[in-house]
Amino acid sequence: DSNAALQDEGSSVHRALMKYLDAWCLSPDSWEYNLHAGRLLLLQGRSREALQHLQSGLALRPLHPALRFFTGLALLHQEQKASEDTEKEAALFLQQGLEHFVSQRCSKSWVDQDPSDPLSGLSTHFLRGLLTLGQLQQRNTLSGKAVSAELVYHIVAVLTAQSVSQCVCRGEASRQLEWVLLDAHFALLQRLIQQSQAKTGTERPSLVAKRCQALAALIRLTSIAPCQELLDMQERTCQLAVVTTPRDSHTLCLLGLAQLTQYDNNPNSERSKEAIRDACLSFQASVELELKTQSGEPPEQLSKQKWWQDRLQAENKKAPKQSAAQPAAAAAAAAKGPCDTGVAKRGAKQGRGGPSQGRVAVTKAPPAPVRGAKAARPPARAPAARGRAGAAAKPDRSAKPSNSSTKAQLPANKSKQERRPDGVEKAEVVVSEADRVGVSSPVNRRSHVPRLGLARALSRSADTQDQAKQLYREVIAMAPGVHDVYIELVQLLEPADPRAAVDVYCRFPLKPVAEQSFDDAFITGETVRLLMSQEQYDHPQLGSCLVAHGKVMGLSCIEKYIDILDAKSMTRLLKSIYARIHDRQEDDEELQDFFKFKCWI
Repeated sequence: DSNAALQDEGSSVHRALMKYLDAWCLSPDSWEYNLHAGRLLLLQGRSREALQHLQSGLALRPLHPALRFFTGLALLHQEQKASEDTEKEAALFLQQGLEHFVSQRCSKSWVDQDPSDPLSGLSTHFLRGLLTLGQLQQRNTLSGKAVSAELVYHIVAVLTAQSVSQCVCRGEASRQLEWVLLDAHFALLQRLIQQSQAKTGTERPSLVAKRCQALAALIRLTSIAPCQELLDMQERTCQLAVVTTPRDSHTLCLLGLAQLTQYDNNPNSERSKEAIRDACLSFQASVELELKTQSGEPPEQLSKQKWWQDRLQAENKKAPKQSAAQPAAAAAAAAKGPCDTGVAKRGAKQGRGGPSQGRVAVTKAPPAPVRGAKAARPPARAPAARGRAGAAAKPDRSAKPSNSSTKAQLPANKSKQERRPDGVEKAEVVVSEADRVGVSSPVNRRSHVPRLGLARALSRSADTQDQAKQLYREVIAMAPGVHDVYIELVQLLEPADPRAAVDVYCRFPLKPVAEQSFDDAFITGETVRLLMSQEQYDHPQLGSCLVAHGKVMGLSCIEKYIDILDAKSMTRLLKSIYARIHDRQEDDEELQDFFKFKCWI
């Protein structure tokens, strides 16, 4: 929804706005003309004029859902920053528009949505407004029973996916809907990361990693033309996946592909050298981690990348603030004595972030899971420590917490726990270690994809092309049926050693001619081109490649090569080629007549 394009006098939006303004001039008291003029002005970024029209229409129809919805949007898009009360009013209007849409969609009388309806799932303006509602709800603008931000984002994602599937032509409307779909899923990813930072558990990192990989795949498959904004979203998504699972070989490979795409998009930019260097490091880390577990320290190659260094610096700045609050809390808890500590352990509320009073109790919590690995299972003899890492023990059901102090019934074996704290601690630690050893971390699989990515990254520089050639050969050995590997390796070899380029193409495992595809035909066509340019007319692969290429692409594609061979008097080869293309014997009567006509016999 570029304002520059929408303000173009030749655009359909501008022409529609002019028509509605003409109609509004003839009938200023029409709420409908005010609605359409206001929302189109809002699309063009003229929010002040839009608000005047929408408020005029709202005065005529105070309960109209579309008027209230777009009035809320206009309030948020004014030049002056909206106040807290204005944001609440706007969020209320937006939520009422969403509730109206859902109620209409769920009614029995609902039919296929009209694209001209302002509150339609096919309208990117309406869907963008819902995304704005989700952003407001992330700050809890509306309290009480208001819809949550996650639910809003999920609704937008579902509606947009349905709308994209209804777009027959991949035009501008489809691309705008795809942008909304990507923004909704990226917002859901950010919300999931925020929740995983507030709550610990074995499922959170895996969910974040899966959503990152799914969003990265969606970005790669979108029909949106490559642009800087899209590439930045792709790279940011892959970075979040690497932060969640830094030793996942596949995730590091995806990050390398995103960084390589950034370089290819603008090789002459200021970030190009950094992008290609980071891409090589990511691919190298992915290759080194193959057949290794995903648990442990992040690879060394990550620490050499600027974005990773910036992230560590940001975390180090936050660490002193969190650690400064720990000694004071520990001292206050220790001053209460052992009995008070035991009570606080069972009655304290579990906080989202900082230290809890249960940390000074005798029983140790299980070790925090290593980033990128599955968390260890909690000890079997310490069920109270199950749950959030570092949190207080589970309160007793009979306890009645209060605001000032919390009293809970002590268990019957409390005296034993106090008399033998060391034994309990050692036993629980042993069980925890045994459980941690028993939990197996996922092992990275071996793949040709990171090697291919590293070869492509190294081939961008003339100084590292020899390393790229070696990697291409490794990829061919691992995945001999990938066409792009042969094509890219030949592009590196052909200028200096065309015979070696021919040998590379000859190693491609061709299927029977009847099963060959257009990709196979490209390989055979390039082989013929190289052999003919080097005048290797007696090469054993020339005839079979000409036959395969002619059968798949047609005789017209090899006519120029036939003429060259005819001029060189390669009649025996020509007769064999024609016979094999037509699936006949050379002594066939019709072919013999054709050969006589061509003076080949």
